[in-house]
Amino acid sequence: MATLFFTSACQGQTSRTGNAGLQKKKVLIISSSPSKGGNSDLLCDEFLRGAKEAGHEAEKVFLGDLDIRFLKIKDDYTDRNLGINDDAPKVVAKMIAADVIVMATPIYNDNMCGQMKTMLDRVFEREHEVKNKEFYFIMTAGGSNTECALLGFRNFIRYLPGSKEKGVIQGTGIHLKGSVKGKPVMKEAYEMGKNV
Repeated sequence: MATLFFTSACQGQTSRTGNAGLQKKKVLIISSSPSKGGNSDLLCDEFLRGAKEAGHEAEKVFLGDLDIRFLKIKDDYTDRNLGINDDAPKVVAKMIAADVIVMATPIYNDNMCGQMKTMLDRVFEREHEVKNKEFYFIMTAGGSNTECALLGFRNFIRYLPGSKEKGVIQGTGIHLKGSVKGKPVMKEAYEMGKNV
């Protein structure tokens, strides 16, 4: 089963204008699947394909290829990274530079996967800089419950000034790796990417 919906347009978003009046946007897709080619990752690829075909500058980051460590902070919050030397700051910098951010996760225990939550925690140190973004969320689940993960994403963007939710893709009843192929939700991800 697939659920697709769009939310209201983001106001005040600045984007470059290309040929034929297209508002060319910088699109960052963050795939947190622990399995490359997993169902949520495949939906990311379709979103990416749609965005590129529409003329946008789009990139997918696969967190499983990166070294992303847990957030560490001092008790008085004066130092929020405590000398962590990993790939998280590079991802955060890409988020700051993007116009559109897509976050994708498989659902485990009715929630987003640990890889995504760890990455979101690492944004904490620069959350005030991740502003005026358009967000899309992709979730896949063997069952039907994506509510906790969606709530987690929505709570996260509440702390990012001027950022708006623009769309959600929920692929449910999809369990085995690759079983999303041929499902309507694949086309939905592609179309959503085309229409960012």
